[in-house]
Amino acid sequence: MTDKTFTRPDVERELEGLKDFQRRTVDYVDDRLWGADPTRRFLVADEVGLGKTLVARGVVAKAIDKLWDNVDRIDVVYICSNAQIAKQNLARLRVGVETDDNFADRLTLLAQKIDSLEGRKLNFVSFSPGTSFNVSNSGGTADERTLLYWMLRTELRELAGRHWLKFFQGGAGLTRFEQRIGWFDRSTLSASMCVEFVSDLRVLTGADDQTLLDEVFACADEFKYKREGWKPDPHLSSWRYRLIGRMRQLLARAAVAALEPDIIILDEFQRFTSLLHDDGPGAQLARALFDYGDARLILLSATPFKMYTLPDETEGEDHYESFLQTFEFLADAQRRDTLKGALGDLRHGLMSADRDGAAAARDIAQAELRRVMVRTERLASTPDRDGMLETVELDGVELTESDLQDFAFVSEISTALGQQDMLEYWRSSPYVLELMDGYVVKKELERAGAESGEVIAAVRRAANLLTKRQVQAYGAVDPGNAKMRGLMSDVLERGAWRLAWIPPSLPYYELSGAYADEALRHFTKRLVFSAWNIVPKAISSVLSYEAERRLHEASGRPLRSYDAPRQRGLLAFGKTEGRLTGMPVLALLYPCTALAMAGDPLYIARVVNTHLPLDRATLHREVRTQVEQLLAELPDPQASGPEDDSWYWAAPVLFDQQAMNIPVSAAVRFRYGDEWGEHDSSTRFQEHLARAGSVDPTQLGRRPEDLVDVLTAMAIGGLGVSALRALNRVTGGLELVDDFTVRDHASSIAWSLRNHFNQPEMMSLIRGSGEDAAYWKDVLNHCVDGGLTSVLDEYAHVLNESLGVAQKPGNEKAAAIAEEITGALGVRASVNKATDLSVRSGELRMDSFSLRNHFAARFGRGVTEDQAIAREGQVRQAFNSPFWPFVLSSTSVGQEGLDFHQYSHAIVHWNLPGNPVDLEQREGRVHRYKGHAVRRNVSKKYGERAEVAAANDPWAALFDLAAADRPAGETAIHPYWVFPLADGYRIERYVPALPLSREAHAYRRLMRTVGAYRLVIGQPRQEDLLRYLGEDAAALADLFIDLSP
Repeated sequence: MTDKTFTRPDVERELEGLKDFQRRTVDYVDDRLWGADPTRRFLVADEVGLGKTLVARGVVAKAIDKLWDNVDRIDVVYICSNAQIAKQNLARLRVGVETDDNFADRLTLLAQKIDSLEGRKLNFVSFSPGTSFNVSNSGGTADERTLLYWMLRTELRELAGRHWLKFFQGGAGLTRFEQRIGWFDRSTLSASMCVEFVSDLRVLTGADDQTLLDEVFACADEFKYKREGWKPDPHLSSWRYRLIGRMRQLLARAAVAALEPDIIILDEFQRFTSLLHDDGPGAQLARALFDYGDARLILLSATPFKMYTLPDETEGEDHYESFLQTFEFLADAQRRDTLKGALGDLRHGLMSADRDGAAAARDIAQAELRRVMVRTERLASTPDRDGMLETVELDGVELTESDLQDFAFVSEISTALGQQDMLEYWRSSPYVLELMDGYVVKKELERAGAESGEVIAAVRRAANLLTKRQVQAYGAVDPGNAKMRGLMSDVLERGAWRLAWIPPSLPYYELSGAYADEALRHFTKRLVFSAWNIVPKAISSVLSYEAERRLHEASGRPLRSYDAPRQRGLLAFGKTEGRLTGMPVLALLYPCTALAMAGDPLYIARVVNTHLPLDRATLHREVRTQVEQLLAELPDPQASGPEDDSWYWAAPVLFDQQAMNIPVSAAVRFRYGDEWGEHDSSTRFQEHLARAGSVDPTQLGRRPEDLVDVLTAMAIGGLGVSALRALNRVTGGLELVDDFTVRDHASSIAWSLRNHFNQPEMMSLIRGSGEDAAYWKDVLNHCVDGGLTSVLDEYAHVLNESLGVAQKPGNEKAAAIAEEITGALGVRASVNKATDLSVRSGELRMDSFSLRNHFAARFGRGVTEDQAIAREGQVRQAFNSPFWPFVLSSTSVGQEGLDFHQYSHAIVHWNLPGNPVDLEQREGRVHRYKGHAVRRNVSKKYGERAEVAAANDPWAALFDLAAADRPAGETAIHPYWVFPLADGYRIERYVPALPLSREAHAYRRLMRTVGAYRLVIGQPRQEDLLRYLGEDAAALADLFIDLSP
């Protein structure tokens, strides 16, 4: 029975966060799906980065409102092939406060969630298509087999025998599988689905005219007398997996039948178009879902079909048919023919210079397409259609003599092994043979290299190998490749390794140290796309090693070998001879309410009636005055005797106790969780907390001479204080700074920052830039120098919107933001394996050694050898934060729909894509809502306005000012996506191609088609048509097909 107490979502409230162009699309799609002459299928093809998910959310909100009084249960099904994208988008997509996200990697596993759907008015269900619809005759996952076991056993007592465990264990270990069976929560099973599932097994036909259930029993009986650890023969194994596969197919069909979808969203559907057109079992299952009842199908994709292909692309002609097939899926065969004819007439008009005929044909094609799809483009928002993008030369891309020697070496090895030409590998990566893995030539080297005299001779002669000895001694490593030389010059030579975070876009005061360096103030993270899997590994390994080497050298510490045990964190909670040694560290982490108020740079700007950024001396003077007043309100200290360092941590606690009129023990609150010290038996964190909570000001000794200066620094840049201010900026303002829930989440952020500063690389960075004081003081000074409070305020503002919590209550916002920051700071150095090639005693040696990745990281389908590597989601979190890694490299496969724009507006095309659409797709990863370049330009223009310092959230004020100045006729793409300034920041495109190379020629050809390809969308042989039109193509912009709503 459906619970009728669910609150109807407020449609207008759900839509109020949309920008004008998004709202226009929502209204258009809603009318096409539910208005006069409706369609049941519609495609939103907005350009990458313009918020298709938010548009879908708006359409869903309006649909829910229409269905609310007429449908007993509303099911919204979200299908997405990438788990990272699904996790990113589900929170944005969800409408209503009482809905849960039901995400299952596979459709079969939804069987555990069906009963929970029955009791809810509104459900959001999500799964991935590849493993859901294309259920093969295989054993699937252990989770699926566990589910099948219990669905059978719930109805059949005969499954109690141990041989059933062996039957279902598949490739899992029997002990682990038995544990999984025991841990399974049977209350999640749908009783009705279990009954129907077993009933179907009794009806369906198996082998030899027996029922499928009888065949399953017959196969399971074969496992009855088999010992544990025994492996079934190929025939039995194949039989077992075929039966499990059939049961999985049956379960998938049952899940589709149990769902009652009203709205289905296919996100990035171009990855599984076969489900739309094929006739196989998977496609039939998908269409059973798509065609359910009166369900509406919303497709999302910036590239629903390959909009442009070059003659040398194998799928060139397939593009044309794919385009028409996609349209037919959305419309019907008759309209497909109409569209095909109009496109043919358009081509004829273009080639015969008949502008009127071309325009008439364009209008017909445009009208047909607009019936079932819309597309808004960001590039149209700037007069020159460049969308703030510029090509920047990557200095240092130089070919050296040693590079040529390396090419001769890898070519000699490849020839000796009878393998392919190594030019593309060598052109893309340094130290090819040392770093590649999984490639045929490397496998052959491992297999037969030791037997080849030519290989041994080549290795013996090689002069530029990457060796373990060199790495262990922290020896300088040559870039080894022209492109790597350019990237190292761009990133490392300018000193980015000296930064613990990206400098703030809106510094509240004058920064110092590396953060004031002109070459670093404008630095943004680099996103690198390549065509070869070796490249992300090479970039992450070489850049990280060189950054670490330089940090190690700059720290002035005694030389340690690269593989020496990693130094333990210096921000520690220890105990020596009965004395707790980490109390000042606790002060650094403590989210002191009084200091958060006293050290707020925006408050100081208002007090002294000036604009941002503040003069550093003025800020220090005014905050120091506030601190002195706070100290004056405490009991008089002892005037004689030795200095008592306890004041560093006691004063902040006593300030809060005084300000909030609560016991000291109540002021010392920290949020506990898995990341906290109470779970680490090697720390004394609990004892430190207890000591702080029992402080008696009358028992403290003489105050240290630098106490006021240290507390002033804590008020400006303390970890807990800065985190507390940042959360309160987005949860209601600093007048709520004593909200204990928010303080708890601020303390968890502070702890994560403590873990960050305890990383060996960060300790080297701080020591190298510090004054050789106590480490906690060096950290504090670095946070003040680098404007940590400005950094966290900006980060919190970005997350407030990107996490979809802007409309949530303050405590929920704080929890979500703290969790995201904790995740970003939780990424630890991963490890890549390299091969040390050498010849010893006439024999080829191939010894493995490790290279850490931290300053630069790899992302995507490449697999590192380190089993402890952070999940891809965490790597993306970290790159989308102001903290390391500063360079992220990936192949472009599978990245559609993912955001990388929050702290990057520089894209490096290590290898060029094949066509202009793929180029735009890549660049769209860093050109999105409130991206780094946009924030910097908005700050540059409005940062000194008084309204900014007066606001609770200065970033909200900045964008309000920018929106108020929007030029007449512009949509809200300006200023949120595009905000160009003549002397401002741009989306930087780097193409590290050598002069006169094939890549340089390919780039020129690519640039010729970037603007004009829209003229030939839906046309066969597009390159031929553009070549025929020549220079006239750019002049025919008025004949572009326009699909804006």
